[in-house]
Amino acid sequence: MQLTVLVENTTLIDRYFRAEPGLSFFIEDGDTRILFDCGYSDLFLENAAAMGIDLLDLDAVVLSHGHIDHTGGLPPLAAHHIRAGIEGRPAKDPLFITHPATFGRKKMKEGGDAGCPVSPEYLSMFGEVKTSVSPQKVSDRITFLGEIPRTDPKRTAGSSAFIQQDGRWVPDPVIEDSCLVYHGDDGLLLICGCTHAGIEHTVAYARSVCGDERVAAIIGGLHLYSATSGRIEELSRWSAESDIGVLYPCHCTGLPAIIALSHHHAITSVGVGSHLSWDE
Repeated sequence: MQLTVLVENTTLIDRYFRAEPGLSFFIEDGDTRILFDCGYSDLFLENAAAMGIDLLDLDAVVLSHGHIDHTGGLPPLAAHHIRAGIEGRPAKDPLFITHPATFGRKKMKEGGDAGCPVSPEYLSMFGEVKTSVSPQKVSDRITFLGEIPRTDPKRTAGSSAFIQQDGRWVPDPVIEDSCLVYHGDDGLLLICGCTHAGIEHTVAYARSVCGDERVAAIIGGLHLYSATSGRIEELSRWSAESDIGVLYPCHCTGLPAIIALSHHHAITSVGVGSHLSWDE
């Protein structure tokens, strides 16, 4: 399995791509080609083209949750398909996979939209849309977890966005937050968007769904950039006993959390252009 970072908050020295505060990964598992999230803008398309990656040749598009820094690239992706059709270039109709709440309206406190900018009905013009709260196979060795059970509210990561509930705007719990899990030879690799469900809950559910206690690596945003020192200390104690291998924290993780996690795990920096392989 191979993973390439198309969009992330940071760039790498001597890799001349552009970054934005969002996330997008391109994943290949055998012959299956997956786009995991699509950042905030069309930047993931620009970077993919510069890397020689054809995003018209996708088998699946997986959305971790509905926030616009992970779904904002959907309109440019749709336009990319429309242009290909006009120009007579081949384009696959990918399967879109996400939690149904991904498409719910979200707003910022200031009033601006913070959620997915397209409807599932619109996306269905470009491929089948499959929403599920249950785990779904994406490839032979990759699973979309669906809705992740949360047992301890203190271990979830809130959001600055709001959703509409019973006619009122209430804080967004990001109930749809999910991730991909690659079941490799050495254990599980968790591919996370923002981990609003909490890393402890996410790891526990991945182990349960996949029937494997080994967690070889975690890559993605862990949404700890605004966590209190107490929360980071609690996470550090948990991570010391978690039996997790390498961490590739990025996007919304935050430097204090990365420093705390580095006391117990090998940390590998990633940025736009990072290319990682497992079981190759």
